[in-house]
Amino acid sequence: MRIGIRAKLFLIISSTLLVVLVTHTYLQMQLQQDAFDNELKQRTILMRENLQQRALSQAETLKHLIAEYIAAYKLFELSNIATQAAQETTDLEKVVVLDRLNQAYVDTSRPGYSGFYIPELDLQTPSQLGNKDSLELTKPLNDYKLREVKLNNSEGLEFSIPIVVGQETWGHLILVYSLSSLNAQIIESTKTHKEQQDELNMKTLIITLLLLLIAYLVISQIASRLITPILTLTSYTRDLAQGDFSHIKEISNPRTDEIGVLTQNFIQMANNLEQNHKALANYNQTLEQKVDQRTYALNLKNSALKQTMSELEDSQQQLIHSEKMAALGQLIAGIAHEINTPLGAIKASAGNNSKSFRHFENNLPEFLFRITDNDKALLKILLSMSISKIEKGVIASTREERKQKKEIVNYLEAIPLDNAEALTELLLDMIEVSDLDELAPFLKDNNAYSVVNLAHNLSALERNNQTILTAISKASKVVFSLKNFSHHDMTGNKILSNINYGIQTVLVLYQNFLKQGCTVIENFGDLPDILCYPDELNQVWTNLIHNALHAMQNIGTITIETYTENHTIVVKVTDNGSGIPKEIQEKVFTSFFTTKPAGEGSGLGLGICKRIIDKHGGNIALISQPGETTFTVKLPILDS
Repeated sequence: MRIGIRAKLFLIISSTLLVVLVTHTYLQMQLQQDAFDNELKQRTILMRENLQQRALSQAETLKHLIAEYIAAYKLFELSNIATQAAQETTDLEKVVVLDRLNQAYVDTSRPGYSGFYIPELDLQTPSQLGNKDSLELTKPLNDYKLREVKLNNSEGLEFSIPIVVGQETWGHLILVYSLSSLNAQIIESTKTHKEQQDELNMKTLIITLLLLLIAYLVISQIASRLITPILTLTSYTRDLAQGDFSHIKEISNPRTDEIGVLTQNFIQMANNLEQNHKALANYNQTLEQKVDQRTYALNLKNSALKQTMSELEDSQQQLIHSEKMAALGQLIAGIAHEINTPLGAIKASAGNNSKSFRHFENNLPEFLFRITDNDKALLKILLSMSISKIEKGVIASTREERKQKKEIVNYLEAIPLDNAEALTELLLDMIEVSDLDELAPFLKDNNAYSVVNLAHNLSALERNNQTILTAISKASKVVFSLKNFSHHDMTGNKILSNINYGIQTVLVLYQNFLKQGCTVIENFGDLPDILCYPDELNQVWTNLIHNALHAMQNIGTITIETYTENHTIVVKVTDNGSGIPKEIQEKVFTSFFTTKPAGEGSGLGLGICKRIIDKHGGNIALISQPGETTFTVKLPILDS
């Protein structure tokens, strides 16, 4: 909403006046309130002092009378005088006479009671008299004690006065006064003062409102006289903005103040504008012709620029595809090796199975002819142990295998068995060392070696099958990873994909290079699927991992970390290679810049990586020092 000058002027003056009046009114009311509060406080203090002086005077009188009666052993009169004092004094709740053992001789609140005195409880909240710290006597009195106590239905004051008989303190006199009457007086005074304060505040507010009303009328007149000429000039300015110069001669200027100077300057400006408007109209015709000519020329240039941009985009796509093919070419030898290795394992396992079958063809009929129950039991146990060991899938190291072999030989020679070495070679693939105790009774049989040999050949079939399955799984994993690596959506649109899967695919394809002496630490976070171009991102991960391997010469540690941060996926690839010199770090993302020897690198890899990341709306950064280089890629998580 737009506010005019009149409204602004009125708002500033009225706001200033309002702040002054409100501040003055508030301070005036606060001072009045403080004055009333001080007066009420002084009146309360006077009433408190009056009650204390009256109570102290009565306590002095009762103390002397009680001391005389006690000295004369007039204990009955002692009770009468205490009861009479409690009845004659309106505010006196009770009188208690205690001996030095705190035994009550007289307690007007409990006539006839003689026993241990239980004092009243202290008042936990301040009474109408003020806080407890104000309950000090107005003049010092030796051995007198004063405290606020809680009575049944009210608050009270308790005076404790020593009773001196002769030169010794016989006991204490306790007077308990009710504060009900005094509190009622204080409440009434407070109410009266509040009514007076409210009446005075109302008068102050009425006066303030009247002053504001008068100020409003005065300010309105002043603002109107000051702003009316400016509003007139504003109306003429609106006509000038619309190109109407016919009312300029109607402007009069009888004033000699600042408004008059403004009016004169306005008239001069309007005349100048009228002349310029006529000249501008003539110039516009010429300008329109030139604009039409320039527009036609620009359209021709734009068409040529669009054609150039289209060709440049095609070239860029071809360049990215060429770099991807180059990366694939680097992987071909490793992928072939990764596939040939499981194929070789499959071929060897199939050959072993053929040998086992030929063994059965030659030896099984003879074995079945002379087999005994003891042989059957041994064969069953050995096959069961062999299957159990295969299912565990534990592959012992060479050192562990030598240790197990030594333990089995020593065990068999201790039985003793003549063919311990030969049996050990067969048993090593089928059993654990802990199984020897169960097999020992069967191995002493003369036909034990034949049974063990048959069991070894039978179990070899299962071992070879497991080897074949493992090899097939490894080869399938490489083929699947290669398929994912080259995945491309023919529509050219982004598709949902998981960044972790893409990185793991590249790691599988680079396995032949990684196992040469490189350790990969994978710290993969839980990432959501995002819309992206997976094949292009796979090219980024390939380039980063390839560069890391090259920097470490295939020996070292690569750490790959992924996580989400501020609606962004973060990928960090760190190697412990030689690092990138600081003076060339800013150039690594420049196309055709490379630190590799001629023939080993084109200088396109990191430049293409940056273009791919930019295409996804992300960014790639580098931090490098000797012994550690980290590339950080950030990709936005877009709503699908």
